[in-house]
This record gives sequence, C-alpha cells and structure tokens, in this order.
Amino acid sequence: MEEINPISTGFFTSGSNIWNNDYGSLPYEGYSVMEMASMRVLTPPWRGCVVSMAMDYLDCQYLQAVIEEGDPTYVAMILSEIKDYLHQLMKHQFGNYLIQKIFEAKKGITNIQIDSIVYLIIYDTHKLRDVCKNNHGTRVMQIMLENIKCPVTKYAVLYMMKPIIDELMKNVNGGYVIMQCVKVFPPTLKKVILDELAKYCVEIATHKIGCSVLQTCLKDSEILAMGLITSIISNAMLLAEDCYGNYVVQFVIKMKFPLVNKRMIAELCGKFVRLSMNKHASNVVEDLMKCSNQDDVNAIVEELIKSTGFLNVIQDPYGNYVAQRALKCTKGYLRRKLSFTIRSYRIELQNHPHGKIVLDNAKSSKRRFLYLKDHNNF
Repeated sequence: MEEINPISTGFFTSGSNIWNNDYGSLPYEGYSVMEMASMRVLTPPWRGCVVSMAMDYLDCQYLQAVIEEGDPTYVAMILSEIKDYLHQLMKHQFGNYLIQKIFEAKKGITNIQIDSIVYLIIYDTHKLRDVCKNNHGTRVMQIMLENIKCPVTKYAVLYMMKPIIDELMKNVNGGYVIMQCVKVFPPTLKKVILDELAKYCVEIATHKIGCSVLQTCLKDSEILAMGLITSIISNAMLLAEDCYGNYVVQFVIKMKFPLVNKRMIAELCGKFVRLSMNKHASNVVEDLMKCSNQDDVNAIVEELIKSTGFLNVIQDPYGNYVAQRALKCTKGYLRRKLSFTIRSYRIELQNHPHGKIVLDNAKSSKRRFLYLKDHNNF
C-alpha cells in the first residue's frame, strides 16, 4: 500500500492554492458542514485531501466533526477517499480516531457502508493481524466489532480471524480484540472461537499474555466453553506445573462445576504427591480441596495419606501448605486419620521449619476434636 506523507502532499504547504479561497485562510474556517451545504458548496475545499488531513491532529478533528454532523454527501466523500488507506489510518496516531468516529456515527452513514468498510479491513489476513496487534489499531477493531449489525458480516470477520486467533491471543493488543469478539458475538459464533482456542489450549495457556486472555474468555462464556474446558482438563498435568498454565487450571477449578472438578481430579489421580511439591501445581491441589465436593476432596487426601512420600510432602516448602489445607478441608474420620498420620511423624517434624507448622496444626485439630467430643457428651 502506498504510504501517504502528509507533508509531501502539499496540503500543509503555506503556499498551496487550497488555502486561497473565498472562505478565509482555512478552507472550512467559520463554517459548519450544514452551513456549507446550505450555500450549495457541493464540493468542499478539503476534497481530495482527506487522507492527509486524517494524519494531522487538528484536521483530523475537523473530519470527525464532519462525520458527526452526518451529512450523507460529505460522509460518502470521506469514505471514498479513505477506503484504500484504512489499515494505514487505523494504525496512525491521529488517523485511527477518524475510523473510530465512522463506526460510531449515528447518522449520515448506512449499515451497508459500514459493512463495506469492514470487508475492506478484513480482506487481507496479514494486514488484519498487523492492525489487531497495533496499539491504535486494536482500539479501532474493538469499536468496529461493537458496531457491526449484520450477522453475515460478523461471521465474515470471524472466518478471517480464525487463522490468526492463536497468534492474537499471545499479543497484548490482539488479545483485546479476541476478548471483544467473545463479548459481543452471538453464542453460535462465540462457541466457534472457543473451540478454536481449544485447539491451541496448551500453547496459549502457557504463555504470559495468553493465559490471562484465556481466563477472560472463560469468564465471559462458561457453559459455551465446555470444549475448551475439556481440553484444559486433558492437559491438566502439564498446565498445573507451568508457571502460567497453573492459573488457567485454577480458574477452571474456581468456576466450581462439580463434574468438571471431578474430572480434573480423575485426570490428576496418582500424581498428587508430585503436584503438591511443585511451586505452581501445589496451588492447584489446594484449590481442588477448596472448591470440590467432599467425596472428591477425600479422594485426594486418601491418596496423600497412603503415599510413601507423604512425609516429604509435609516437609516440602510448598507441600506443607497442601497438608495444612487438607486438615482444614477434611471432616470426621478422615480428618482424625490425617491428624494421626501427621502426628506419627512428630520426631521428624518437630524441629523441621515447615513440618513443625503442619504438626502444630494437626495437634490443634486433635484438641478441637476432643473439645467437641467432651462438649457433646456434656
């Protein structure tokens, strides 16, 4: 695409003929759009210079005012001049405001014209990707998505974005565009996005930016995201131990779908000792205890107690928090069994920096049990 240099065009040159007219030193000075129309000025002085004006701070504000006043003739003139420079203007520090104003216009522009602009923006996937990842372009894209009325156009946008969804999810600006799609698109299209994210679940969830965007998409979808949640569960072990992926797993757990958490526990069954001693995964184990049904919590605790590595868990810098959480989340017989098992290691734990904390909690748990027993007998 040809780059427009606002200086070399001559529009901003003081000697340019465009400044010499019957309306004063500026072509539009002292006249509103409607006043110009009433004077039958069908061809405004700025005709042919819209792209250059859009890249100047003050001139861009004037063009926005033209759009806002909503004269269909002038709006059409502006659209005809910028249609070949949309991507360039969307990424420009001033030009992007003009494109935003076009999408936000309440009068003077038809839905057909809006759809035509949208198609010009999305037709080239490479240019679309660059716009979405740009600091200015991302904002224009979000406003564009808010103002698309035609379902077919929405589908066209989604179709063109599908090949670059995974890349956009890992970009700060691109992520906002995907989140906006999930927010404003109807459920059928939203599900298409979420299913596409499921294909790249691990790649996105283990990315610093992607993990955050993925959580937002889950928050705005929930039931529609079951395909994505299933993919997260299938990769729970890998994600739980990842410095970013663990946050995605925790988010799914905190959604508190009983069946989802049950499936998560089943996926991680036999690995809770290892997970408990991992810096990141230990948080996942704690959340499973806090947010799951009691039977599922008991299954985790039983696995830990029966393991030959339970003492290592208690003494571990991260595992000791899991043991403490287990004491808080178990009830009745299992809590007494857990407390007894911990106290059976008192020699190994009483002088250990982490173990003694768990041991003290186990002793407190026993005292509470004895107090309640005596109180009930009384």
